[in-house]
Amino acid sequence: MDIEYSASVMNKEQLKKVSQYRLKKVYIPYDLFFKNELSVEDIDEIHKNSDTDVYISLPQIIRKKDDKYLNSLKSFLLLGKADGVLARNLEEIGFLDSVSNELEKQFISLNGKIKEYTSLFIEADQPVYCANKHALSFVKEYCANATAPAELSIHELKELEDKDLIVVIYGRALLMVSANCIRKTADKCDPSDKSGFDFVWKLRDRKNMDAYVITNCIHCYNEIYNSVPTSVHKTVWDLIKAGFHEFRIDLTNESTESIGELLDYYLIDHRSGRFPFDKYTAAHISKGVL
Repeated sequence: MDIEYSASVMNKEQLKKVSQYRLKKVYIPYDLFFKNELSVEDIDEIHKNSDTDVYISLPQIIRKKDDKYLNSLKSFLLLGKADGVLARNLEEIGFLDSVSNELEKQFISLNGKIKEYTSLFIEADQPVYCANKHALSFVKEYCANATAPAELSIHELKELEDKDLIVVIYGRALLMVSANCIRKTADKCDPSDKSGFDFVWKLRDRKNMDAYVITNCIHCYNEIYNSVPTSVHKTVWDLIKAGFHEFRIDLTNESTESIGELLDYYLIDHRSGRFPFDKYTAAHISKGVL
């Protein structure tokens, strides 16, 4: 089975960089479309120039006040441009399941041939609990695929007996999603600012380690990330030998130059090259959490 690599991005500059590489999928936050930084024409351009599928990634949290956002997302998905959606929680999976049913009805009304219909692909991200067979089985009743939990070791991943799981091989671990906003605490909150991701904030602990913070002003919450990225580059070949074949690189605040080095390493010279970053953690891939 072919080894497939995908990447998730946070901004337009990162998208431009990863689009230069041959990827199975690219995951783009719907926030970028909601605030008109990107449009459906950008998806058309990706499809025109490559075989890369475009998946829309959703917020970590949705609330009742996100009605306008969800209505916009629904209208966007009904255009049929996106190949799939990455959901971060069960509420989003329920919402997407209802949208998928509407997409099917829309297709039948326009074409009348249900055998040609391809349903909306929904993927569950790491925050959706899939750490045992029963939970994974439940999630896959509604999702085409799921992301392997970050907490499990390679041996525990094998026990799930699902080699189609997406494995994140690089990315900063999300430590917390908080409504207690660091920007507001610093008296920098501007209620009229709906610019979305702002990744210039840090929290420093007693050991002088910096946790990176995204302030998302569209949805009014913070995402707090580990001080160093998680990378399992030393274990990728063990994962491949175990049968896993779909791997994802999650980008946060990496520069375009760093992204180039990272993708060159994984997609071109993984077996012979040197990993481009000195500071990283392998997290739980070898030992698990217990």
